Amino acid sequence: MIKEKLIAENTLKRIGILKDQSFKIFELFRCLSEAGDIIIVGGALRNFAFENVPRDIDIIIDDCSRDELDDKLKEFDYQKNRFGGYKIKVDNIEFDIWSIYDNWAFKEGIHSSTFSNISKSTFFNFDAIAFNISTSELDADTFVHAFDTNLLDITLEDDFVPLNPTPEVNVMRAFHIHNEWGLEFSDKVKDYVSEWFLNTSDPYDKLHEAELKHYGKVFDKERYKFNWY
Repeated sequence: MIKEKLIAENTLKRIGILKDQSFKIFELFRCLSEAGDIIIVGGALRNFAFENVPRDIDIIIDDCSRDELDDKLKEFDYQKNRFGGYKIKVDNIEFDIWSIYDNWAFKEGIHSSTFSNISKSTFFNFDAIAFNISTSELDADTFVHAFDTNLLDITLEDDFVPLNPTPEVNVMRAFHIHNEWGLEFSDKVKDYVSEWFLNTSDPYDKLHEAELKHYGKVFDKERYKFNWY
Protein backbone atom coordinates (compact mmCIF):
# COMPACT_ATOMS: atom_id res chain seq x y z
CA MET A 1 0.00 0.00 0.00
CA ILE A 2 1.30 3.47 -0.91
CA LYS A 3 1.07 6.06 1.84
CA GLU A 4 0.35 9.64 0.79
CA LYS A 5 2.76 11.05 3.35
CA LEU A 6 5.55 8.93 1.87
CA ILE A 7 4.83 10.26 -1.64
CA ALA A 8 5.18 13.85 -0.45
CA GLU A 9 8.29 13.22 1.66
CA ASN A 10 10.10 11.22 -1.02
CA THR A 11 9.25 13.74 -3.74
CA LEU A 12 10.69 16.66 -1.79
CA LYS A 13 13.72 14.55 -0.90
CA ARG A 14 14.40 13.43 -4.48
CA ILE A 15 13.85 16.87 -6.01
CA GLY A 16 16.27 18.25 -3.44
CA ILE A 17 18.87 15.65 -4.39
CA LEU A 18 18.45 16.37 -8.12
CA LYS A 19 18.91 20.10 -7.55
CA ASP A 20 21.95 19.51 -5.36
CA GLN A 21 23.54 17.25 -7.98
CA SER A 22 22.84 19.45 -11.00
CA PHE A 23 23.17 23.21 -11.25
CA LYS A 24 21.12 23.13 -14.47
CA ILE A 25 18.21 21.40 -12.72
CA PHE A 26 18.55 23.84 -9.82
CA GLU A 27 18.33 26.74 -12.27
CA LEU A 28 15.33 25.22 -14.04
CA PHE A 29 13.39 24.93 -10.80
CA ARG A 30 14.46 28.42 -9.78
CA CYS A 31 13.12 29.90 -13.02
CA LEU A 32 9.89 27.91 -12.79
CA SER A 33 9.32 28.98 -9.20
CA GLU A 34 9.48 32.59 -10.36
CA ALA A 35 6.68 31.87 -12.83
CA GLY A 36 4.29 30.25 -10.34
CA ASP A 37 3.71 27.25 -8.08
CA ILE A 38 5.47 24.12 -9.35
CA ILE A 39 3.11 21.15 -9.51
CA ILE A 40 4.50 17.69 -10.32
CA VAL A 41 1.98 15.24 -11.74
CA GLY A 42 1.72 11.61 -12.82
CA GLY A 43 4.46 9.06 -13.26
CA ALA A 44 7.34 10.92 -11.65
CA LEU A 45 5.46 10.89 -8.35
CA ARG A 46 5.02 7.13 -8.62
CA ASN A 47 8.77 6.78 -9.12
CA PHE A 48 9.53 9.07 -6.22
CA ALA A 49 7.17 7.06 -4.00
CA PHE A 50 9.35 4.00 -4.60
CA GLU A 51 12.55 6.06 -4.32
CA ASN A 52 13.37 5.66 -8.02
CA VAL A 53 14.68 8.39 -10.34
CA PRO A 54 12.20 8.99 -13.19
CA ARG A 55 13.29 9.34 -16.80
CA ASP A 56 10.85 12.19 -17.25
CA ILE A 57 9.06 14.63 -14.96
CA ASP A 58 5.74 16.27 -15.86
CA ILE A 59 5.27 19.72 -14.38
CA ILE A 60 2.35 22.14 -14.37
CA ILE A 61 2.94 25.77 -13.45
CA ASP A 62 0.00 27.31 -11.63
CA ASP A 63 -1.32 30.77 -12.47
CA CYS A 64 1.15 31.28 -15.30
CA SER A 65 0.45 31.95 -18.97
CA ARG A 66 2.33 30.49 -21.91
CA ASP A 67 3.85 33.91 -22.65
CA GLU A 68 5.18 34.11 -19.11
CA LEU A 69 6.69 30.63 -19.45
CA ASP A 70 8.32 31.66 -22.74
CA ASP A 71 10.06 34.46 -20.88
CA LYS A 72 11.12 32.36 -17.89
CA LEU A 73 12.47 29.51 -20.04
CA LYS A 74 14.26 31.63 -22.64
CA GLU A 75 17.70 30.58 -21.34
CA PHE A 76 16.87 26.90 -21.83
CA ASP A 77 16.90 24.87 -25.02
CA TYR A 78 13.32 23.66 -25.31
CA GLN A 79 10.90 22.26 -27.85
CA LYS A 80 7.18 22.90 -27.92
CA ASN A 81 4.61 20.24 -28.68
CA ARG A 82 1.38 20.78 -30.61
CA PHE A 83 -0.63 21.08 -27.39
CA GLY A 84 1.44 23.95 -25.98
CA GLY A 85 3.78 22.07 -23.66
CA TYR A 86 7.52 22.61 -23.31
CA LYS A 87 10.03 19.75 -23.42
CA ILE A 88 13.45 20.36 -21.87
CA LYS A 89 16.12 17.70 -21.40
CA VAL A 90 18.52 18.31 -18.51
CA ASP A 91 21.11 15.72 -17.43
CA ASN A 92 19.25 12.82 -19.07
CA ILE A 93 15.91 13.74 -17.50
CA GLU A 94 13.13 15.06 -19.72
CA PHE A 95 10.95 17.76 -18.22
CA ASP A 96 7.53 18.27 -19.79
CA ILE A 97 6.28 21.63 -18.60
CA TRP A 98 2.84 23.16 -19.02
CA SER A 99 1.00 26.28 -18.06
CA ILE A 100 -2.05 25.21 -16.06
CA TYR A 101 -4.18 27.03 -18.64
CA ASP A 102 -2.97 24.66 -21.40
CA ASN A 103 -4.23 21.52 -19.66
CA TRP A 104 -6.55 20.04 -22.27
CA ALA A 105 -9.41 19.41 -19.85
CA PHE A 106 -9.26 22.97 -18.59
CA LYS A 107 -9.15 24.34 -22.14
CA GLU A 108 -12.20 22.25 -23.01
CA GLY A 109 -14.05 23.70 -20.03
CA ILE A 110 -14.44 20.30 -18.36
CA HIS A 111 -13.07 21.67 -15.09
CA SER A 112 -11.87 25.04 -13.87
CA SER A 113 -8.10 25.51 -13.81
CA THR A 114 -7.31 24.88 -10.15
CA PHE A 115 -4.91 22.55 -8.33
CA SER A 116 -7.78 20.50 -6.89
CA ASN A 117 -9.04 19.75 -10.40
CA ILE A 118 -5.76 18.57 -11.94
CA SER A 119 -6.27 14.98 -10.80
CA LYS A 120 -9.91 15.08 -11.93
CA SER A 121 -8.79 16.01 -15.44
CA THR A 122 -6.58 12.94 -15.92
CA PHE A 123 -7.84 10.15 -18.14
CA PHE A 124 -6.94 7.25 -15.84
CA ASN A 125 -7.17 6.99 -12.06
CA PHE A 126 -3.58 5.69 -12.16
CA ASP A 127 -2.45 9.17 -13.24
CA ALA A 128 -4.67 11.11 -10.82
CA ILE A 129 -1.91 12.38 -8.59
CA ALA A 130 -0.54 15.90 -8.19
CA PHE A 131 1.90 17.46 -5.73
CA ASN A 132 2.51 21.18 -5.36
CA ILE A 133 6.13 21.32 -4.24
CA SER A 134 5.81 25.06 -3.61
CA THR A 135 3.13 24.53 -0.95
CA SER A 136 3.59 20.78 -0.15
CA GLU A 137 -0.07 20.17 -1.03
CA LEU A 138 -0.76 16.63 -2.27
CA ASP A 139 -3.81 15.29 -4.11
CA ALA A 140 -3.51 11.50 -4.36
CA ASP A 141 -6.75 9.95 -3.06
CA THR A 142 -7.88 8.59 -6.43
CA PHE A 143 -4.42 7.28 -7.29
CA VAL A 144 -4.00 5.52 -3.95
CA HIS A 145 -7.46 3.96 -4.31
CA ALA A 146 -6.44 2.56 -7.72
CA PHE A 147 -3.53 0.77 -6.07
CA ASP A 148 -5.56 -0.40 -3.09
CA THR A 149 -8.24 -1.91 -5.37
CA ASN A 150 -5.78 -3.04 -8.08
CA LEU A 151 -8.17 -1.60 -10.67
CA LEU A 152 -7.47 0.68 -13.61
CA ASP A 153 -10.43 2.94 -14.28
CA ILE A 154 -11.27 6.02 -16.36
CA THR A 155 -11.47 9.16 -14.25
CA LEU A 156 -13.35 11.39 -16.68
CA GLU A 157 -17.12 11.49 -16.80
CA ASP A 158 -18.59 9.59 -19.76
CA ASP A 159 -19.59 12.70 -21.71
CA PHE A 160 -16.01 13.97 -21.70
CA VAL A 161 -14.16 10.77 -22.60
CA PRO A 162 -14.53 11.25 -26.40
CA LEU A 163 -12.98 14.72 -26.11
CA ASN A 164 -9.58 13.32 -25.14
CA PRO A 165 -7.30 14.04 -28.13
CA THR A 166 -5.03 10.95 -27.91
CA PRO A 167 -7.10 7.74 -27.68
CA GLU A 168 -4.29 5.59 -29.09
CA VAL A 169 -2.04 6.74 -26.25
CA ASN A 170 -4.75 5.91 -23.71
CA VAL A 171 -5.13 2.38 -25.09
CA MET A 172 -1.38 1.84 -25.28
CA ARG A 173 -0.92 3.04 -21.70
CA ALA A 174 -3.79 0.91 -20.41
CA PHE A 175 -1.91 -2.21 -21.47
CA HIS A 176 1.39 -0.80 -20.27
CA ILE A 177 -0.07 -0.15 -16.82
CA HIS A 178 -1.57 -3.64 -16.73
CA ASN A 179 1.69 -5.31 -17.79
CA GLU A 180 4.01 -3.25 -15.61
CA TRP A 181 1.90 -2.69 -12.50
CA GLY A 182 -0.63 -5.52 -12.60
CA LEU A 183 -3.77 -3.38 -12.43
CA GLU A 184 -6.84 -5.06 -13.91
CA PHE A 185 -9.17 -3.25 -16.31
CA SER A 186 -12.50 -1.93 -15.07
CA ASP A 187 -15.55 -2.55 -17.24
CA LYS A 188 -15.31 1.06 -18.39
CA VAL A 189 -11.72 0.56 -19.54
CA LYS A 190 -12.59 -2.72 -21.25
CA ASP A 191 -15.40 -1.04 -23.19
CA TYR A 192 -13.18 1.88 -24.16
CA VAL A 193 -10.34 -0.35 -25.41
CA SER A 194 -12.72 -2.71 -27.24
CA GLU A 195 -14.48 0.13 -29.01
CA TRP A 196 -11.19 1.69 -30.05
CA PHE A 197 -9.89 -1.56 -31.56
CA LEU A 198 -13.15 -2.17 -33.40
CA ASN A 199 -13.37 1.34 -34.85
CA THR A 200 -9.71 2.05 -35.65
CA SER A 201 -8.01 1.11 -38.89
CA ASP A 202 -4.54 -0.41 -38.48
CA PRO A 203 -4.78 -0.24 -34.67
CA TYR A 204 -1.44 -1.95 -34.02
CA ASP A 205 0.40 0.51 -36.28
CA LYS A 206 -1.06 3.36 -34.27
CA LEU A 207 -0.15 1.67 -30.99
CA HIS A 208 3.41 1.15 -32.16
CA GLU A 209 3.69 4.81 -33.17
CA ALA A 210 2.53 5.75 -29.67
CA GLU A 211 5.06 3.34 -28.15
CA LEU A 212 7.94 4.85 -30.11
CA LYS A 213 6.94 8.35 -29.09
CA HIS A 214 6.49 7.61 -25.39
CA TYR A 215 8.94 4.76 -24.70
CA GLY A 216 11.38 4.93 -27.59
CA LYS A 217 10.73 1.35 -28.65
CA VAL A 218 8.10 -0.98 -30.06
CA PHE A 219 6.79 -3.75 -27.83
CA ASP A 220 5.70 -7.23 -28.83
CA LYS A 221 2.21 -7.38 -30.28
CA GLU A 222 1.37 -10.06 -27.69
CA ARG A 223 1.48 -7.28 -25.12
CA TYR A 224 -1.96 -6.27 -26.37
CA LYS A 225 -3.82 -9.46 -25.66
CA PHE A 226 -7.44 -8.69 -25.13
CA ASN A 227 -9.96 -11.48 -25.17
CA TRP A 228 -12.77 -10.43 -22.86
CA TYR A 229 -15.53 -10.27 -25.45
